[in-house]
Amino acid sequence: MQMDLKSYSLDPRTITFLDGQHNNAHWFNIVAGYRSQLMASPAKTWLLFEADTFLFSAIFYALLSAGKSIVLPQNAQPAHIREIKQQVQASIGSPEIEPDLVTRHSWPNQPISSLHIDGEITLSFFTSGSTGQAKAIVKKFSQLQTEIACLEASFGANVKDTVFLSTVSHQHIYGLLFKVLWPITMGHGVVCQAFEYPEHIVNKMRVSDFYKVTLVASPAHLHRLCLDNPLLAVKQRIDNVFSSGGPLDADKNIALQQQLACKLIEVYGSTETGGIGWRQRNSITDEIWHTFAGVSVALQPNSELLLLSSPYISEDKFYGDDRIEIYSERQFRLLGRADDIVKIEEKRISLQEVQQRCKQHEFVQDVCVLVTGKQRKQLAAVIELNAQGVEAKNTMPRHMFNRVFRGYLAQWFEAVTLPKKFRYPQQLPYNAQGKLNRQAVESYFE
Repeated sequence: MQMDLKSYSLDPRTITFLDGQHNNAHWFNIVAGYRSQLMASPAKTWLLFEADTFLFSAIFYALLSAGKSIVLPQNAQPAHIREIKQQVQASIGSPEIEPDLVTRHSWPNQPISSLHIDGEITLSFFTSGSTGQAKAIVKKFSQLQTEIACLEASFGANVKDTVFLSTVSHQHIYGLLFKVLWPITMGHGVVCQAFEYPEHIVNKMRVSDFYKVTLVASPAHLHRLCLDNPLLAVKQRIDNVFSSGGPLDADKNIALQQQLACKLIEVYGSTETGGIGWRQRNSITDEIWHTFAGVSVALQPNSELLLLSSPYISEDKFYGDDRIEIYSERQFRLLGRADDIVKIEEKRISLQEVQQRCKQHEFVQDVCVLVTGKQRKQLAAVIELNAQGVEAKNTMPRHMFNRVFRGYLAQWFEAVTLPKKFRYPQQLPYNAQGKLNRQAVESYFE
């Protein structure tokens, strides 16, 4: 894609779809068909939800090239769609959202050789953040393209000649950037299919003879690989793994790098900020993040909180809720969120520290620690047990099993600050982007 500050031009000959049933000529024909219909519509702002990534990407670029603003809902849940439809003029995509423009998968050959896109066109994302309440984040297309150019400058040599495979949703900014815009814009090979299970990734690599792969995944997906990793059968074909959307445990990060013998790159950022920094751990104790080019981090006055300057945000500065420690102009360490430090019985305690200690227990696969109670606040723990933990839980009374964790955590924390309530779901409730659903976690204690 050729770029300047105001407009972008996409040449279909540079796109490499490797799904098998799709190719760039088919894709561009679909784009042109949608574009001709969209140009005839007076609606300027469109809700777009489409589960199929190939079709989504075609509609996405058709909307942009027709000069339409795009609103991307997090999911197709009826209540969520109803709320967002109040903010748009029309809808397009999957049947369950009741689109205004009936979608088609093919048209007669369309006479169009390239797409031209105004960089000022806006896209709106929805993020629940830490509150669980959907919040609209508006970006210019030019900001997303600037971020793509930065990703290519930072990692282009790593991903050259690889095929992008992904486990994440394109409806969220991480998936949109890494699964759709980056490979399409920069001409990297991409498989649009979403892979829920690693066995499907292995099968696709073998059937399609992919020998150099870049995997775009979430921390939740990667955490589960450590215990049973089918990708070991094709590890020599995996060149890179990207992870974003939340923290990846240090021990699991190093374990996966050793298992797969590949680069595992974590990206730190958010829907609001875009990418802030990245790291490839060299050891479990390596906590250093590197800022992306053009991004600078500082501390807010008289605090440890993040103060961000970035070309991916509209404001001059972004005042974040994450606590950081600055090592140099381009290096920093994350210390946790501002709301991570809580007071229990007048004792200050870090929820992140409790979680990290709990994760080190031999029974624990994953955990979330939170504060419950209005009159008297106390900690509670939602623990996803591994196979060994499930077996142990089934052999003793519930209250005795809870004591196992209270006794273990008592090695580091005072008695009044220990979790008083425990829940043991089969899996912690992560969404398609790999982020923990806080409302669902809190509901275990209602």
